[in-house]
Amino acid sequence: MKKIFITLLLLFPTILSAQTHLVIPGKSATTVSFGYDQNVDFFGEGKFVRPSYGNNINVGYVYNGMFGIDFSYGYSSYDRKETYTFDLTGEQSDPDGDPKFNFTESFRSDNPNVGDTNFSLGATYYFDPNQFQELKVVTLSLGLRYSSSTFSSDALDSLDQDFYGKSYALEFGVSKEIIADANFVIIPRFKINMINEKNIYDSSSEEDGTTSFNSSTVYTELAVPFIFEPGVITNQNSLTEFFVEPSIANKYGTTHIGINFGFLFN
Repeated sequence: MKKIFITLLLLFPTILSAQTHLVIPGKSATTVSFGYDQNVDFFGEGKFVRPSYGNNINVGYVYNGMFGIDFSYGYSSYDRKETYTFDLTGEQSDPDGDPKFNFTESFRSDNPNVGDTNFSLGATYYFDPNQFQELKVVTLSLGLRYSSSTFSSDALDSLDQDFYGKSYALEFGVSKEIIADANFVIIPRFKINMINEKNIYDSSSEEDGTTSFNSSTVYTELAVPFIFEPGVITNQNSLTEFFVEPSIANKYGTTHIGINFGFLFN
């Protein structure tokens, strides 16, 4: 049974990622970081760099390299297509020129200039590598995350529509500590988020109040953080460690390249 569980963690392919993966096993630390990602298109049509991006501020704490908790605030903007169509007319507006908005599972791609302001709270457990004799060279993690989002766009403002959502995510992670140099450590990680999202908006009928729809998505991310501080390697008590973390992710169906940087306080 344990071998089956390990295999699923490795093969079963998180949205705001917990920065506690930056802390090596056996250490406790507080992390503060800022991240930015840019939507790019390697194989599709149109511009290679799309006018879609995301950024977030994250504060986290990990105890003894075993349990972590973090809080994130983020803002994203989605504008992925050159032209947009709408269900009722096939045009960017109805015959009277009023704006429309597609309330669909792919609303981030089906509407122009959609903003997403969100708050996120996550908790992560890191399995002791010695518990898994077959995988003692890596650290496995399992986490839960709750997020609350408020969406915005010019069309929603014109329609006087409130549009917001909440989501729950199950996060799987695999990371590996590599001592690369006397001045820094690398901890590559691969994470998978399975996200269940419920989005709510004002109904067109005043009697209905609000209408909602559910969606599910998988968010995958590969990141390679570089942690700079001799104390990380010698296990001495250093007050602050600086890190830089490039990443590539599949975010709501398209590729995002990102950079994350911040500090660890021991």
